[in-house]
Amino acid sequence: MPNLTILPLETTRVAQCFPLVHLTEPSMTANAWQDFAEGHMSAGHPEPNGILVAEKLGGCILGLAVYSIDRDPLQGRTLLVKNLIAHDYFAAGRRQVEHALITAIETLARGKDCRALHVIMPAASVELFPSGLHDALESEGHKLSGLSYCKPLPPMDRSFRS
Repeated sequence: MPNLTILPLETTRVAQCFPLVHLTEPSMTANAWQDFAEGHMSAGHPEPNGILVAEKLGGCILGLAVYSIDRDPLQGRTLLVKNLIAHDYFAAGRRQVEHALITAIETLARGKDCRALHVIMPAASVELFPSGLHDALESEGHKLSGLSYCKPLPPMDRSFRS
């Protein structure tokens, strides 16, 4: 995809990413995405967080990577990517978006003096494109290093007081 650009997401374009996010996280609402993205990119974090987008000529966003800096007990300073989403209607285009984002996050990690890069993929990405992103990460030297489990916890009922 010759006219693909990777750039930081501007707060004025957060809503434009929602269809892509909703594709892999169907329970996400537009308001929840807006609140998350704006909070994630706001100042006040010990290290700057951000969101990179893969944009096609004309402004169509085909991918994104939500990142933050973390400290890993074994690897030290680490770029943590919690949502790496790539989409295109054709497999070849999706692979180009994946490759561009993977290259960009590695460049970002090196530029921020990180010793490792951890990528956590949304389960829906694996279900929608079972070999796509996984294969793209492995082809760029990434190794499966663990699994992530999530247990949603309902809000505590604070009306009961002992």
